[in-house]
Amino acid sequence: MKLKKLTAAVILILFVTVPIADAAGFTDIKGHWGEEIINILANEGVVSGVSDTEFNPDGTVTRAEFLRMALGAANIGETSYRKGECLDVNGDEWFAPCVQGALDKGLIPEAMIREYSVRIVGEGNESKAVYSGYLDAELPIKREEMAYIAHSVFQYSLEGESAEALKPLEDMYFTDLSSISLWALDGVRHAFSNGLVAGMEDDSFRPKDTATRAQAATIIYQILGKLK
Repeated sequence: MKLKKLTAAVILILFVTVPIADAAGFTDIKGHWGEEIINILANEGVVSGVSDTEFNPDGTVTRAEFLRMALGAANIGETSYRKGECLDVNGDEWFAPCVQGALDKGLIPEAMIREYSVRIVGEGNESKAVYSGYLDAELPIKREEMAYIAHSVFQYSLEGESAEALKPLEDMYFTDLSSISLWALDGVRHAFSNGLVAGMEDDSFRPKDTATRAQAATIIYQILGKLK
């Protein structure tokens, strides 16, 4: 499967780690359920390891890291950071333009932002949104948060002429379905129905669990494959 290439800036940030020349160098993914997908993405230059020989598939991914990966996979552009208008982002962070762009496009759920508020200043073409609150972008992302963002960027990208239409919603039978936050439920259902996320081997979803690098890689693989 040939995957869509990402921009150099996005590739640099994906997993924010040490690049390697060949995925075969990852010794810690042998026998891991994500081995095949990680190898494909690494050979395409989409993901990198934490060292020359380790990918750390069960390591954590931050909110900012996954948001940047998802935007890049869906080929959604970032927006120049606007001082004082982007939550708790101060502009010095590598993810500032990513968060600003995602906010402007409505891709970050309000429930992920503490003390969230937005107001419009100016008029007509000069109007702009000013966002207040705390994204805590460097917190490890939860599985339900990752699923919601994955669906948000995938749906947004479907405005492109070559993208496939959203699939009808399917029923979910996860054993812990009631544990999914109400705000995230529709996003998880859409992501599941469109093949972006899946449950665990025991038929649970574990929505509050911290997402892993292998899980994030799998979602990026799915987005890239559907929008190639």
